[in-house]
Amino acid sequence: MSSFSSVLDVTKPDFDVEAYVVKLLREKSLDGLVKEEEEMVSAVRRLDSDVHQIVYENYNKFLTATNTVRKIQDEFTQLDSEMKSLSQSMTTISTLIGNLDGVLGEKRDDILQLGSSYKVVNSLKHIFDLPHVLQSEFDERNYGEVLRMFKLAEESLEQYKDVPTVQTVLQKSKKIYDMTENQLMDQLRNPASGAELVSEAVDLLLTIGRDEDEVQQVLLRCSEQSLREDLKELSTNHADVLDLVDKASESFIPNLTLIATTHDRLFEEKRDELLAVLQTEMNSLHALVSKVFLSSMDAKDCSIVVRALDRYFRKISTCRHVIPGLDFLPLTIELINEVSKHEIDLSLLRIKEELKNSLNEVRKALINEEKDLSGLASKIEQVFVHQVKTALANLLLFTASDVTFANLPPDEFRHSFALNAHERLLVQAFHRFAELADEYESGAGETRFIDPRVLLVFSVALQHLSNKSAVYLLNLCREQFSLTPEEGLTDISIVTSEVKLRAQKLVRSYAEKTGLSMGETLVKGCTMLVQPAATPSAIRASVRRLVEEMNICDSELALLLGGDFKPKEARVSRRPITTALDAARDSLWCERIDFHLQIHFNRASIITVIVKVVLKIFIESIRLQTYSKFGVEQVQVDCYYLQRCLAALVSDEVVVNSMVDQALSSALKRCQDPVLVHPSRLAQLCEAPPASANRPSSQASSLGY
Repeated sequence: MSSFSSVLDVTKPDFDVEAYVVKLLREKSLDGLVKEEEEMVSAVRRLDSDVHQIVYENYNKFLTATNTVRKIQDEFTQLDSEMKSLSQSMTTISTLIGNLDGVLGEKRDDILQLGSSYKVVNSLKHIFDLPHVLQSEFDERNYGEVLRMFKLAEESLEQYKDVPTVQTVLQKSKKIYDMTENQLMDQLRNPASGAELVSEAVDLLLTIGRDEDEVQQVLLRCSEQSLREDLKELSTNHADVLDLVDKASESFIPNLTLIATTHDRLFEEKRDELLAVLQTEMNSLHALVSKVFLSSMDAKDCSIVVRALDRYFRKISTCRHVIPGLDFLPLTIELINEVSKHEIDLSLLRIKEELKNSLNEVRKALINEEKDLSGLASKIEQVFVHQVKTALANLLLFTASDVTFANLPPDEFRHSFALNAHERLLVQAFHRFAELADEYESGAGETRFIDPRVLLVFSVALQHLSNKSAVYLLNLCREQFSLTPEEGLTDISIVTSEVKLRAQKLVRSYAEKTGLSMGETLVKGCTMLVQPAATPSAIRASVRRLVEEMNICDSELALLLGGDFKPKEARVSRRPITTALDAARDSLWCERIDFHLQIHFNRASIITVIVKVVLKIFIESIRLQTYSKFGVEQVQVDCYYLQRCLAALVSDEVVVNSMVDQALSSALKRCQDPVLVHPSRLAQLCEAPPASANRPSSQASSLGY
C-alpha cells in the first residue's frame, strides 16, 4: 500500500504519471479536473518563480565568491612580498640592536627613565589636544568617535581636575560631548533622518546611558511624523491609483517595516506601543488608497485598477509576515470586494451612456431621413451586446490566473464577485435598458417630441434582444464565471420577459402616437367645412393623404419587420349602407373593438392598431358635429374610401368595417334629413383621380375641401 502511495506522490522519485492521471480521471468530475489543473498550474508557477529566485541568488553568491577569491589571491601575493621585506627589515634591526646593546649597555637606566618621561609628556600633549580632536570629529559627524574618546579620557581628567589647565580641557571636552548628545537627539527627532541615522542615534544614546523610555518615546514620535510626511506626499503627488500604490510600495511601506524592525531590535518589550502607532498610520494609508480606488470614474481603467489592487494586496500580505500583529489583510480583502463592485457600477453606467448615445444617433439619423430602420435597430442591439461583453471581459481581469487575490478562498472574494457580475452588472444592465425604454415610452423630458419611429426602432431592437442575444449574454456570463442556477441567479425567463414587456410597450406607444398624429391631421382636414353646399364630387384631400401616409407606414414596417408590403386586394364583402335605417340597424350589431390586444411584431398587427386609433379619432370628431344632407353624403364617400383602402392593410378587415359603420352611423344620427349616395356612385367617386390642385377656390369651398 505504501509503495502504491509513493507512485501517486508527485514528490517521490518513483512517481508514475499514467497511474496518477488514471486515478484523477476515475475519482474526479470535469469541474474537479479543471480545478486540479488550475491548482497544478499555480503550483508550477510558484515553483518556477522559486527556482528562478534561487538560481538568481546562487548566481549572485557565486559572483561574490569569485571576486572574493580573486581579491584574497591578490592580497596574498602582496602579503608575500611584504613578508619578505619585513623579514629583511627584522634581520637588519636585530643586527643593529646587537650593536647598540654593547654601546648603550652602561646607560640603560638613564635611557629607561628618559623613555618614561617621554611617555608622560606625550600623554599630556594628547590631553591638551583632546578638545581640538573632539571638535574635528564632531564637525565630521563622527559622533560615535566623539563619545568613545571622551569616555576614555573622562576618568583621567576627573582625577586631575584641580589643575587649572586640565580643568579647562575637561570643560571644553564636556561641552563638545553635550553638543554631540543634543545633536543625536535632534537627529532622532528629525523626520528627514534616514533609518540608518535614526538607528545609529538610538544605539549611541543608549550606550551613553540616556533614559531608555525617553529615547523610545522620541523614536515613536519621530517614526509617526515620518510616516505622516510620507502619507502627505502620497496624497498630493500621484498620477493615478497605480502610481499611488507604486509610490507607497517604494516609500511608506518600506519605511514602516524598517521602523518596526529597528524598534523591535532595540525595544522588543515595548512592542504594543509600536503596533498602536503603526496601526494608526496604516489606517490612514488604507483610507487614502481606498479613496483613490473608489474615485475612479472610467470603466476603461479597469486593467490599471486590477494591477494596482493586486500590488497593494501583495504588499499588505508581505507586511503581515514582516510585522507580526499588524494584519490588514481582512481590510484589504474588503477593499477588493468594494472596488470590484465599484467597477461593476462604472461598467453599468457606461453601458447606459452608450445606449443613450446610440439612441441619440438613431434620432439624428431619422431626422436626416434615414430609411434603413432595420440597420438602426440592429445598431442599438449591437451596441448593448458589445458594451456588455466588454464589461464582462474587464471584470474577468479580477479572476485572472496571474492575479494574486484571485487565489483567495472562494467565499472571501470569487463567489460573491461572480454573483455580482451576473446580478449587479448583467441583470441590472437589462433593467437599465428597460428603464430607458420606459423613459422613451412615457415621453418625459427630452423624449417628449421625438419621432415615433424612434420608438418603433427601439422596440424592434428590444424584441430581437429578448429572442436571442439576452439568452446568449446570460449564458456567457454564467460560463465565464462558473455560475450555476442553484446559486440564486435571476432566471433567464424573467429577464427576457421584462425585455419583451418593454418592447410591447414601445411598439404600442409608437402605434398610438402615429395613429394620433394621422388622426389629428385627418380631423383638421375634415372639420374645415361640415356643411357643404353641393353633393360631393370627390374624396376629401385629407382622407386621401391619410391613406397615402398609411401606405408609407406600411412600407416602412414591411422593410423593418419583413413580409410583403404590397396591400392585398381590397374588396367590399358586406352590403353597403344605403339608408339611415340600415345605419341604425348595423350599429346595433357592430363588432366590439378591443384597443388593448397584444401587438405582434409584424406589419399587419401594428398597422391594425394605428388604423384603430385613426378611425376612433375620426368617429369621435364626427360625434362632435351636426351635418347637412350634403355633409352626410361627404362622410359616406370618405368612409367608403377608407373602408376600401384600409381594409387591405389590416390583419382583420372586420375591424375597419365595424368602425367605418360607426362613423357613418354617427353622422346619420346628427343630420335631420339624411340621404345617402347610391353604391354605384360611391364606387365611381372612389375610382376617380384626385381633384386638380388648380381648381377654382370657390368650387373647392363648396365641396368641403
